[in-house]
Amino acid sequence: MSSGTRANGGGKPLHWTSCLKIAEDLATGLLYIHQNPGLTHGNIKSSNVLLGSDFESCLTDYGLNPFKNPDTHEESSASSLFYRAPECRDIRKPPTQQSDVYSFGVLLLELLTGKTPFQDLVLEHGSDIPMWVRSVREEETESGDSNDASEEKLGALLNIAMGCVSIGPEDRPVMREVLRMIREMRAEAQVSSNSSDHSPGRWSDTVQSLPREEHLSI
Repeated sequence: MSSGTRANGGGKPLHWTSCLKIAEDLATGLLYIHQNPGLTHGNIKSSNVLLGSDFESCLTDYGLNPFKNPDTHEESSASSLFYRAPECRDIRKPPTQQSDVYSFGVLLLELLTGKTPFQDLVLEHGSDIPMWVRSVREEETESGDSNDASEEKLGALLNIAMGCVSIGPEDRPVMREVLRMIREMRAEAQVSSNSSDHSPGRWSDTVQSLPREEHLSI
């Protein structure tokens, strides 16, 4: 991907390390917004994510949602509705930080599968979402990356996504907790990596040199 490319669900699933890098960047940005209890993003989806050449990512469209006219339908439901939490499917209802977390979970599932959510993933797959994600990755990835370590990391990413897309807003983790879990995964991945692990889509030297904060400063 080149600098400024939008993340989208039209390609093959990314390597889990790339998913984790993107997820950490986006979770960091979203937590920065959520530090103010009154602020939300309100429109998290793949077309509002910009990727750099090394999978560095950032959220766009922040601050524009309040200016949208709730009585106009600017986007088809297939392209945006199912990123939204169930309690916010009515676009006249304001987004919340909990609904942002749900959208982040849907986006993480999209990163893992390469599939844009043209349906309600939770309603369609329910508790079988992990099985669905694995089946999609087995069918569409060509890396042959199916060792125990990769399965463990994939399972951890799926657990984070599943927590985020919980139906009840009160059952979803806050973004500070989501970012903590992602950073713990990154730290574990760095410990288990070795100098020969330089396949495409894995951590760059820059990413590996980032500090591991004890506290979640952003």
